[in-house]
Amino acid sequence: MSGFSLRYFLQIILNNFPMKQQKILVFLFLMQVVAYPVSGQGIWNLQKDKDGIKISSRKSTTSVFNDIRVELDLPGNTDQLSAILLDVAKYKEWSYATKKSVLIKQLGPGKLIYYTEIEVPWPATNRYFYANFELKQNAADHSVQVVATNLPDFEPATKDLVKVPFTKGVWNITPKTKNSIHVDYILELNPGGSLPAWVLNLFSTKGPLETFENIKKMMTALNP
Repeated sequence: MSGFSLRYFLQIILNNFPMKQQKILVFLFLMQVVAYPVSGQGIWNLQKDKDGIKISSRKSTTSVFNDIRVELDLPGNTDQLSAILLDVAKYKEWSYATKKSVLIKQLGPGKLIYYTEIEVPWPATNRYFYANFELKQNAADHSVQVVATNLPDFEPATKDLVKVPFTKGVWNITPKTKNSIHVDYILELNPGGSLPAWVLNLFSTKGPLETFENIKKMMTALNP
């Protein structure tokens, strides 16, 4: 709302309502003004829709890299996709730009710590992070949630690589039919350092699309 519109609205209140009502109306109006930009941050904008894979983005409150959301249906069941996500050593086979991925420590069933190096096009420097991975199963509806969040202070900095300050990936996996599941994935990322716009674009559209195309092929192979 412009400064003129705001002054005009407040003048109407001051000229037409008693003092007690003025205070209430001004308070409610200011609450709406404050809430509006916050609610706007949650709006997802569709960037790509290909072969049933929908990729959306929204402006991040903490990073130059937009939050990414991927939605799609897959053949198979939640156990099959869970097994793929738990097999950290094979991430480089399907996860875009993953140069290296290593299991660091198994903390328990569905809980682990892993290391990943992300390959970034020259002249940018490769990124790396350690992450805490937790998989939770809901016995009532057979859904699965996976949350992977980086551990910024887990190990000393790696030479010649840039540490990712923050990354959080959330997978919500729900059965759709007897032989299919629905995936809703959200990635929040601060890649650290400085990256050219064209590199950021690769990771915001091409990266998610290739990653989930690979997952779709794997799940289709498991369910011919």
